[in-house]
Amino acid sequence: MYKIKSLEFRRFSADHHNASRNWLIPIIKTDDPNIFGIGDSSALGDDNRIIDETKFLFNKYLVDKNPLDTEALWLAMYNNSMQRGGRISTTAISGIDIALWDIKGKALNQPIYRLLGGSLREKLMVYANGWYSNPGTPEENFKEAKKVIKMGYKALKFDPFGQKNFYRLSKEEFSLSEQRISSVRKSVGEDVEILIEGHAKFNLMNAIKISDMIKKYNPLFFEEPVSEERIEELIKLKKNTNISIATGERLYTKFPFAEIVEKNAADVLQPDIVNAGGITELKKISHIAEAKHITIAPHNTCSPVGAIAEMHLSKSIPNFEIMEYHAEFYSKQYFTVFSGFPRQKNGFVTISNKPGLGLELNEKEIKKYPPYKITDAKNGAFKTI
Repeated sequence: MYKIKSLEFRRFSADHHNASRNWLIPIIKTDDPNIFGIGDSSALGDDNRIIDETKFLFNKYLVDKNPLDTEALWLAMYNNSMQRGGRISTTAISGIDIALWDIKGKALNQPIYRLLGGSLREKLMVYANGWYSNPGTPEENFKEAKKVIKMGYKALKFDPFGQKNFYRLSKEEFSLSEQRISSVRKSVGEDVEILIEGHAKFNLMNAIKISDMIKKYNPLFFEEPVSEERIEELIKLKKNTNISIATGERLYTKFPFAEIVEKNAADVLQPDIVNAGGITELKKISHIAEAKHITIAPHNTCSPVGAIAEMHLSKSIPNFEIMEYHAEFYSKQYFTVFSGFPRQKNGFVTISNKPGLGLELNEKEIKKYPPYKITDAKNGAFKTI
């Protein structure tokens, strides 16, 4: 039987329409040189702290263990950590867990989705993100959305609320936000799904006001309308709106998601496989949500490794809704550093039946794109008073 032997890391950068990114890739090797796993521990920052935590967990709990024992190894890393539930530790665990599942698939000569229960769908619906100017004029967003639809997408997400705001929008920015949403809806037509991003910026009163405003544009969901810090705000918002509410990208492990499900605080959960606990934990989160007919729309600002790990999970769970897809809006190395990552076609992706994740790392290519010393979300959303 295989034994875990060593840990390495790779890092690379890519530019996004709204940001520059670094991705952190742990590689776990076994005593068989042909059996190794690649993971994703990208927290979009804090790489050095995550590397240190990953090394600590690896040396203490993984060396010489059987890599197929994913559940036992996950519990050992999580239960014995003083940092459990925090982003740094959970991201380190996530990267290790994804790499172990890649090993498991290769060792058993099966794609990961088959080991998770098999295929429930041949293709996965994705939505475009990273396509829009922020802040953009309504006219700019109209033209940009039109290009996205020409690429084949049937759904797209954007933050129409500008940048420098927190708790509330000024009257001017509120009006501009509605104009942007109206413009995008006119651009894509009624048959395309639009998803509205809130970036957890608004207080309850303003989230209700915004929800009332966007209702007429029939969004698939309103994402992170309020902060993740107080579940009571989500609960009260749900009672005061009849549009779908989504949340979860800033939550880690099954426990906060279980509370959201128990208290009917959201309609759609958005765990990120790279930060919330990896494949092992997201499978559990999906089961918890399924018990109340709540759907899963994985958050994805991952490298190709984390993104395809989410695709394997999404292919195997009954309550998959839709998946975020930035890939075609990054610079070209997103598709060249790893071979085997699928491009969307007509708004859907299909993954291969290759063992494990089905990705191969191009060592020569990754060296062309060293990590940035400083990354910048210059066109992102800033929370300022």
